[in-house]
Amino acid sequence: MVVASRGASRVHRPQGRPGSRRPRAVLALALAAALALAGCADGSVDEQAAAPPVAELADRLPLEQLVPEPDDDPPADDDDLPADDDEPVGEVDEPAAAPPEPPPPPASRALVEAEAASLLAGLLERRDGEQVAVLVVDEHGRELVAHDADVPVLPASTLKVVTAAAALVTFGPEARFTTRVDATAPVDHDGVVRGDLVLVGTGDPVLATPEYGRWIYPARPRTPFEDLAEQLAAHGVRRVEGDVVGVVERFDGPSTASGWPDRYFNDFDARFADGLAVDAGVRTIVTYPEPAPDDEVDEDGEVDDADAEADADAEDDADAEDDAEDQPEPTGPPIVRIEHTRSPAEHAVAELIRLLEEHDIEVVGEGRVGEPVGESVGRLASVASPTLREILTFAVQRSDNQITDAVFRAVGRQRTGTGSFASGERALLQVLEGLGITTEGLAFADGSGLSRDDRATARMLVELDRAMHASRHEPVWTSLMAVMGESGTLSSRLTGSVATGRFVGKTGTLRDVAALSGAVVGDDGRRYHLAVIANADGQARWLSRTFVDELIVLLAADVRGCDVRAASGGDGALGRPPVAVRC
Repeated sequence: MVVASRGASRVHRPQGRPGSRRPRAVLALALAAALALAGCADGSVDEQAAAPPVAELADRLPLEQLVPEPDDDPPADDDDLPADDDEPVGEVDEPAAAPPEPPPPPASRALVEAEAASLLAGLLERRDGEQVAVLVVDEHGRELVAHDADVPVLPASTLKVVTAAAALVTFGPEARFTTRVDATAPVDHDGVVRGDLVLVGTGDPVLATPEYGRWIYPARPRTPFEDLAEQLAAHGVRRVEGDVVGVVERFDGPSTASGWPDRYFNDFDARFADGLAVDAGVRTIVTYPEPAPDDEVDEDGEVDDADAEADADAEDDADAEDDAEDQPEPTGPPIVRIEHTRSPAEHAVAELIRLLEEHDIEVVGEGRVGEPVGESVGRLASVASPTLREILTFAVQRSDNQITDAVFRAVGRQRTGTGSFASGERALLQVLEGLGITTEGLAFADGSGLSRDDRATARMLVELDRAMHASRHEPVWTSLMAVMGESGTLSSRLTGSVATGRFVGKTGTLRDVAALSGAVVGDDGRRYHLAVIANADGQARWLSRTFVDELIVLLAADVRGCDVRAASGGDGALGRPPVAVRC
């Protein structure tokens, strides 16, 4: 049985700063080369390493930092950036040849542009002061329709694609986060660690207990936290005389982003952040109904004869069993509740101790977050996350706030040396500049788009989509996105229409934001890149969504080679008939 509630905890239903810099020519060249290197680096992750034999632990040196410093060595501030008139040092490559002139647009383009402009005019005539940013370009960058494309607005979850792009460029799609358990003393022949166990977190956003994976979110990618306890037991560890200490490597700063209202926590949209967290930053509490008594009593209060005889026959066997085994199995479904934890690292340590006890490993000391007593002598266990490609695919298609906020901080850690919300913003701006994208007016208070302080432009989202489609990450980039009428947050939108399967992108929704960005793709390589961000609520928000749907139908019909006709007939929601398409 499960019940939903609001507030500090929830019973869960189980289910299947602003920164602005325009890129300079010299900086753009340098960052482009650096990003190419960074994309191939191991990043903050490595393949799961086998734990060393017990006898080798005493001879192991302390582990190196899991994440190497970024190859591009980003500048500390704008003062370190080369001025426009700086002379280049050393040899420079010859300027790249100018791209060839694009072919002329197809004959249908004029009608498509006219229809798109008519749709936009209908929306703008019916708004009441709401901000609407719109940009549509073709695969060559030619504009079809635009309105306030350079005005910074609240992006909502379309910001997640910026976080995803920065992660792909920084780490590469096959990267994995690793969480490990070190020891400050070797394991002796009796299975005793006469020191501390050190749980080291490096920002894995999907580290989770079996309970969370089974009852809360089975479809979510999961790094099995219990594997750490299993590996320790397999090494023969039976007792830890010191503490279990949680260590968060190179993460700091506030655990919440600016611009997060309290209601985000009431609804579990936002979570307290840390570099070491399990179960998406919440505590999973599973309780079972009281089991039925051993003896069934009939209506007269008498014990059933058959059961009494069976109990008598088995009396000797029952006495020999352990008391725990005498307890009947729980009956009925469990009651599952989640609640926030303000210190994810402390919660992770407590969960590891619980799992150790379940594997018959006694912990004499306490669980805490801080510094261990003594240096680590080696690694006892480690667990690697699913690939970054798998994590980002789920996060973008399902619009997972906690994953993208954690990845945002991890990208900041890799590119600046410290993981925080502030460094995440700096890292994303750096990646955009490296891709040649204007960052003026942008602000990324978080990586999920939840913050009321976030700002993005329609042009930035369109230019980013074009840049990623033109990069070596294009196949992965496309696979991350939700597909219109088929998957993710777009699975039930425009189903059975000409747009089904033709649009790949990301939605963005808050109570006063309706947004969408991505690409309409044709079989012959033709594409339209678009971004629509409406900061509106009520009727205006609904009209904005209607505009987006009709616009995508229009563009999808064109790339499919369908007959797009000038609208005729009765007026629709936008003051004109819906788009007329014949395929």
